[in-house]
Amino acid sequence: MAGRFEGLSELEWRLFVDIMPPEPTKRGRGMPHTPCRKVVNTLLSRLITGCRWCDTPRGPLGASKSAAHRWWQRWQADGTWTTMQARVLGLAEERGMLHGEYGAVDGAFSPWEGRGCGRRPWRHRQRGPHAWSHGGRWQALGASPHAGQWG
Repeated sequence: MAGRFEGLSELEWRLFVDIMPPEPTKRGRGMPHTPCRKVVNTLLSRLITGCRWCDTPRGPLGASKSAAHRWWQRWQADGTWTTMQARVLGLAEERGMLHGEYGAVDGAFSPWEGRGCGRRPWRHRQRGPHAWSHGGRWQALGASPHAGQWG
């Protein structure tokens, strides 16, 4: 579900300050490194709103999409992102905000889409050299696709 994110408050930011890796030193030329707080704001905004990387909002609270993506990859590799998630989930569980007895599964991610009974639609099951390359099974059999009803 899409939402709105206004950035981390001071209290929320204090949850992550000690987890953040030290800021790399600047090597002389180029742009200075983006502060970690701006990167976290951008990543959380992207997660909350569900936007694509190319649509990440940029402003005074956030980082550029390339900087956010670069830091996210680094934090994925070194375990920083996993530690941040664990801390948030730990706090939520400690305060009784997680309820394991309630759950939901989104059917949009199910591999079994189609006409009930767990069967895939015909177009996904069709195999052979004439599957879709020559207009489907109707042209492969020499009949017009509009000659009869679609089965």
